[in-house]
Amino acid sequence: MVSNFLKRKPQEPRKQVRLKLASIDLWSALKLGFLLSIALGIATLVTAYLLWVVLDSVDLFTSVDSLLRSVFGEVTPIVLTDEFALERVMSTAATLALVNIVINTALTVVWAGVFNVVSKLIGGVALTFTNN
Repeated sequence: MVSNFLKRKPQEPRKQVRLKLASIDLWSALKLGFLLSIALGIATLVTAYLLWVVLDSVDLFTSVDSLLRSVFGEVTPIVLTDEFALERVMSTAATLALVNIVINTALTVVWAGVFNVVSKLIGGVALTFTNN
């Protein structure tokens, strides 16, 4: 006797639907691009903080600073411990994140517009969907 566990269920017929993506709503592209850019900005801030913590924990800034002092003497052109303080690193990362948010959001809308123009020329992008 074969258990119910080993019996196969009858397979449902596979349905396929072919659709064409003809255009992308620019407002939807703007919203999606903005949200993805916000996520990328948060990832930039977290990455900058974690990288600074790792480099500071191994005393990289003080080691390179002492190396520069030994090469240039006490009058060094740059003091790395001041230049790479946490406040400066995070403010630079925040500025870059904000600039990236603006640029990426604008580029998302531009690329959606380019897709719409090209889609009108070639008739859209054919997509096939199945029920599985």
